[in-house]
Amino acid sequence: MVSRMRELSRAASGMVGAFIAYAGWRGVRVGALLMASAIVDGAGLLLLVPIIGVVVEGGNGYISTLLRGFGLTTQFQQLGLLILVFVTLSAVRAFTLYARDMAIGRLQTGFIENERNRAMRALAEAPWHRVVGLRHARVTNIITTEIQRLASSSYFMVQGVVTSAMLVVQAAIAFSLAPGLAAVAVVLFGIGGAVFLATQDTTRELGARLVRSGQAMMGNAGGFLTGLKTAAAQNAQASFIAEFETIQNDIRSSQLSFQQRQARGRLVFAMVSSLLGAGVVLVGFGILKVSPAILITLVLVFGRMSGPALQLYQAAQQFVFTLPSFEAVRGLERELRVDGEDRSEPVDPPDGAIELEGASYHHPGGRGVGGATVRIEPGTFAGIAGPSGAGKTTLVDMIVGLLSPQSGTVWVGGAVLEGGLRSGWAQRIAYVSQEGFLFHDTVRRNLNWSNPDATDAEMAAALEFAGATAIVARMEHGLDTVVGERGTLLSGGERQRIGLARALLRKPRLLVLDEAANAIDAPGEAALLDRIKALDPRPTILMISHREESLSWCDQVIRVADGRVVS
Repeated sequence: MVSRMRELSRAASGMVGAFIAYAGWRGVRVGALLMASAIVDGAGLLLLVPIIGVVVEGGNGYISTLLRGFGLTTQFQQLGLLILVFVTLSAVRAFTLYARDMAIGRLQTGFIENERNRAMRALAEAPWHRVVGLRHARVTNIITTEIQRLASSSYFMVQGVVTSAMLVVQAAIAFSLAPGLAAVAVVLFGIGGAVFLATQDTTRELGARLVRSGQAMMGNAGGFLTGLKTAAAQNAQASFIAEFETIQNDIRSSQLSFQQRQARGRLVFAMVSSLLGAGVVLVGFGILKVSPAILITLVLVFGRMSGPALQLYQAAQQFVFTLPSFEAVRGLERELRVDGEDRSEPVDPPDGAIELEGASYHHPGGRGVGGATVRIEPGTFAGIAGPSGAGKTTLVDMIVGLLSPQSGTVWVGGAVLEGGLRSGWAQRIAYVSQEGFLFHDTVRRNLNWSNPDATDAEMAAALEFAGATAIVARMEHGLDTVVGERGTLLSGGERQRIGLARALLRKPRLLVLDEAANAIDAPGEAALLDRIKALDPRPTILMISHREESLSWCDQVIRVADGRVVS
């Protein structure tokens, strides 16, 4: 129990600390507005004492005597002044609450945006060997669903601070009116808080279960969409649906369990609040002989406190329930972070050959490449061939700098590929994958991604070279046609042609074609390879291909088998 409470405390402290670190001086401003709104609210409550006193005591009390000293002799005049002050305070309170809520809203949305950007930056800057081992469903779930739940967590955290400030001021008012009764109420509140903390480990576990189920559902949905055609052809949709329903039931169970805990808490709170209110009236009137004006005001204060107290309880419970989302986000960042990572400025490698000497890299599980020694001269059209799983992609990943050799060395132009040279080398590479990945945007935006300064004439020339001019001409809006999510409105071959055009606009020093024409028919691929071979000036080209006939265009063929370069 103690260890679990410590874990909960560490997680909560991490979330609160992250929010405070982001807030900075903006948090100080929000804090000032919180206190101002609570003080104005408390002043309005205190003003009820003289208002009720004037009404109940008929102008014979202390307040009436004091006001007569200022020339307000009638009960109506005294009540009018007090109500005017009360209305003024209410207006000030309304404007203060507006400023407070707007400041809190800006702080919350900024915090969530900052957390999402942190996660994306960690993903983009992480070493490739760490990124490639991540489950796509987990990453997608974290940067969408869990960060959105983090927004709820930050909301409930801020709501807890707001209600706490209100309760502190209202408790101070209660102490000023009847210290004994207020002390009893505070003790009971403290006991309730201790019981709450002791029972929140289950709430946190329900939240963690929801995170795990959400990631499982994301993976199931992704697998279903990817394999939908195969499943439909084999009438195997039922297995996907059954798994989806199982995960959905688990999510529903977690949410219902949490709602049940909240409902029980509200039930207990309502019963205790009723008993406390009755006790205040009986003890105050029958034992402590509190005056009617103070007793009525005290009942109103405790009644006013019951709402924020219930809000605080529910906000704290919701905060604990969504806390695992924060842990999931920061856990991903820690997993991707590299201590002591080289942040050198990009440096363009010297001109010259690409060389590998005894370069080895093995992935967990044993696959990879060992002892690769290769030399590729500038401007060479080099092919990389071998069966699936032989190590072709690992070899290319070492050449482009995505993977650092675990042993051996990679040189570019006689310089070891490391530090600033690696990032500078990456800026001179264009990579075309077999998927022909495109953004859900226009053709123009997809082409501009590799070279934001490219002109329409340069785009037209690149499209012509890739054999995509007719493809774009058929589109309703030409370059400004949206290609759909991941380019789904185009065929595989059309996506590959536009991907190649985008790569050429980058004007690379090294062009990597990873099965980049396998969706294009043989005559179309032959014409394309003719143009690539005839490029002048020609970048160094690495082409991974399973087609032996495609390799005939290459000046040099590097063959990989069983994790070794064999020729």
